[in-house]
Amino acid sequence: MDAAALIEVITNWIASHPGWAGWLVFVIALGESLAVVGLFVPGVVLMFVIGALVGGGMMELWPTLAWAVAGAIVGDGISYWIGRHYHERLRAVWPFSRYPVLIDKGEVFFRQHGGKGVLFGRFVGPVRPIIPVVAGMMDMPAGRFFLINVLSALLWAPAYILPGVVFSSSLRMATEVAGRLAVVMVLLFVILLVTVWLIRWIFWLLQPRANPVIGLILEWSRHHPLVGDVAEALLDPEHPEARGLAILSVVLFVTVTASVLLVAAIQESQLLGNLDLLIFNALQVLRTPWADQVMVFVTWFGDGYAIALVLLVAAGWLVWRHEWRAVSHLLAVAVCTEIMVLVLKAVTAIERPVALYHGVNSFSFPSGHTAMAAAVYGMLAIILAGMLPVAQRWLAYSLAAMATVLVGFSRLYLGVHWLSDVLGGFVLGIAWASLVGIAYRRHHLVPVIRPVSAPLRRVATAAGFSAVVAVTLLIAGVWGVTRVQQEVERYAPVRAVQQLNADAWWEGAWAGLPSYRADFRSLHNHPLTVQWVGTIGELRDSLEPLGWYVPPSLDVTHALRLLASQTDMNELPVLSQVNDGRHEALRLVHATGRADLLLVLRLWPTDIVLAPGSIPLWQGSVSYLRFSRVAGLITRAVTSVDFIRPFDDFSRDVEQIKGLSVKQVFRNGQLSKTVEWDGQVILLRADESPVSPPVRTAVPAAAADR
Repeated sequence: MDAAALIEVITNWIASHPGWAGWLVFVIALGESLAVVGLFVPGVVLMFVIGALVGGGMMELWPTLAWAVAGAIVGDGISYWIGRHYHERLRAVWPFSRYPVLIDKGEVFFRQHGGKGVLFGRFVGPVRPIIPVVAGMMDMPAGRFFLINVLSALLWAPAYILPGVVFSSSLRMATEVAGRLAVVMVLLFVILLVTVWLIRWIFWLLQPRANPVIGLILEWSRHHPLVGDVAEALLDPEHPEARGLAILSVVLFVTVTASVLLVAAIQESQLLGNLDLLIFNALQVLRTPWADQVMVFVTWFGDGYAIALVLLVAAGWLVWRHEWRAVSHLLAVAVCTEIMVLVLKAVTAIERPVALYHGVNSFSFPSGHTAMAAAVYGMLAIILAGMLPVAQRWLAYSLAAMATVLVGFSRLYLGVHWLSDVLGGFVLGIAWASLVGIAYRRHHLVPVIRPVSAPLRRVATAAGFSAVVAVTLLIAGVWGVTRVQQEVERYAPVRAVQQLNADAWWEGAWAGLPSYRADFRSLHNHPLTVQWVGTIGELRDSLEPLGWYVPPSLDVTHALRLLASQTDMNELPVLSQVNDGRHEALRLVHATGRADLLLVLRLWPTDIVLAPGSIPLWQGSVSYLRFSRVAGLITRAVTSVDFIRPFDDFSRDVEQIKGLSVKQVFRNGQLSKTVEWDGQVILLRADESPVSPPVRTAVPAAAADR
């Protein structure tokens, strides 16, 4: 059974047997801590899932933490007594006899760190299940062991469970705003997780085999003159690399051009073309205003201005360190990649999904943002990796890969590139960074740090270079934030405005508007029960005297109030919701007389104007918003499935407004069974005379028990 299937089984079992959930947490924590068994229990993943179930309201936080702590203490305790009982004889006992290297590593770790090793070892994956056994083998005093055992368990349980709680709560809040936003969050989380796992797997696969393979290539190349110069220039530290790299650049260009022609042939056969269209349409359906802002910010890190800033500062630091070879390779990668991107765009002349740029950049293949991110961040990772111990180099590569993947995903999400464009950019950028990086590393085996340098100096230099790049990226990020709003408007989807006769709308054309909120999650469980013709200000001014008010938005101050155990509901933020990729234009709330319930009116634009007069038509809903505490940590608001009573409450209010025409109608056809709604829709429009709001400012009696 794989990890995904195991997670599904555990989730379903807890849902069916909530009373036994604590014991299951105990068993998982015990198994994750038990000698050898912990190697095969995906404890990190399972405890994250447990935390997600807590965040979802299926389990209580403090009892879950208590069960996890107890399981961890017992698991390590059993392991300790096994080691104390068998001592060195344990090496011959199954299943420990199958893992002698692991026991040796545990002994080395324990000798280096002593009692602290028991504390730290619980958080170090490879030795976590063996350290307590080793502590017992080496006769660590029982009192001291169990003191550290309890302390480490108290730290371990929250560290492994709370991230799942936070993620699940954030996801549920995102789902309340828009199911699309939740899907994008999960999609990005999975993509980044897979990226890190893949980079780490590739690194450990290639690291011990790289030098033997390079030796075989050099030996083979000496018998093949056509490629000998290129291979030796690339791989032989004693061979000048300039001539070979020049030849290699031509070969690379020819290879990429051939690949482009192959891509064009596949597109003509509609294989890749259909996949491009499928991915484009799927991601455009997931667009939401908040995700748009995040993706516009992310895509900035592949923009020419941000890349140039990073290049300038990183090259300046290397020049200051007199590392001219590193500077030349870094700049060569950036310049050559940019030139090839422009040439390939001109050669292929593939049209973008949307017309956004001019000149050669109006063409789509390959994605320049993705190619430059892969090439520049990849080369920076190669330079940094040379300063790090071998065991930590995958971290530099993972960070570069995540940045590149995020930039590539942002290009797809914003709809300015096809999938084939992004893949082409990846291939181009990674190819250049890899080939030039290999040449750099082979001709400069320990970049920036000389072989005689002490380890402490190596660490300090790596930290300095990392800090310079990180601060530069931070500055670029601040610069990008100032451009977000402008860029959001530039990347916004184009919408067509339709015109409809006002009398036709009033008499029946209203039924042509959507019945439910257009969102991934709310496609059939959030009915649109209000249609308003006029300006947003008119309706707001008419409703405010009846007790309706604009709720607080989600800012830092009001977000912190979600963490308070006791807070006035009127001070809590009401999150925007998404309909057809846009937040509501009007959001008003009304007290219901209950401390955990608010009445909420939301209106979204429809891209329809009524004639004569081009008066905008708005569509929305009235619903209850229910507040509750999640795991005792945060207040969460969820839209109630009852849409009948909120509709009646709102109807009683609008019928009191003078100068407002009100018409209640019913939708025909089958309604969704996931919510309580009888198909009623209220049509509102101002009479020819101005709308006259009622004088009364108190909440009507009919609304007192909402």
